[in-house]
Amino acid sequence: MVAVVTDTPVEPGERGSLEIKHKAVERLAVLAARCTDSVTDRHPGLRVLGGRDLPKADVSISGSRVRAKVEVAVTWLSPLAKVAAAVRAAVARDLSELGIYTVDRVDVTVQCVPAEATVEEGRVQ
Repeated sequence: MVAVVTDTPVEPGERGSLEIKHKAVERLAVLAARCTDSVTDRHPGLRVLGGRDLPKADVSISGSRVRAKVEVAVTWLSPLAKVAAAVRAAVARDLSELGIYTVDRVDVTVQCVPAEATVEEGRVQ
């Protein structure tokens, strides 16, 4: 391995580039959604049926433009429109902060609103 060091500055267009893989962008969208208040990862029966956990994301990348579809589960009694707007804003913010992409659209679908867990009381006989 040989390293070449020169004193002449390299033009910005000739410097290296950064490529972020498609799956990494999807993962960032999932993390942004998961960190939003009232979003939960509980989805009854999903694992049993062999499905994927929520939230999940599907992104389309065209050059420097991104569109995302995000599916979430929301805790019971949360205002769905507000939670969806918060997820949309969080995903757009986090993907834009990469500095590579312009987020054109984020569609949010609430797939599930799991009921609150019930606590069964014991019976004394």
